[in-house]
Amino acid sequence: MKLVITTEDELKALIKEATGEILKDVLPGIIRKASMKEWLTTDDVMEYLRCSRRHVQHLRDSNQITFTQNGRTIRYHIDDVLEYLNRGKVPKRDC
Repeated sequence: MKLVITTEDELKALIKEATGEILKDVLPGIIRKASMKEWLTTDDVMEYLRCSRRHVQHLRDSNQITFTQNGRTIRYHIDDVLEYLNRGKVPKRDC
């Protein structure tokens, strides 16, 4: 594909359009990730997954979700929780 830009205004418009599309696709994910805590408590995971404490314990016991434990304190890394969620993701179907 060959693109011919004849004026400076055309170039500015193309750059503005391209950066706008990129920001629209990428920026929400960046903001969402920046506003999330890095380490979650069991209560945080329960709220995030909308499940019971027993289900979170089952996920730990069955090695479906990784965690870190120091004494009685259990923490879950946000990336591990997101990875668990993405494993169950169903691809979009064309009708």
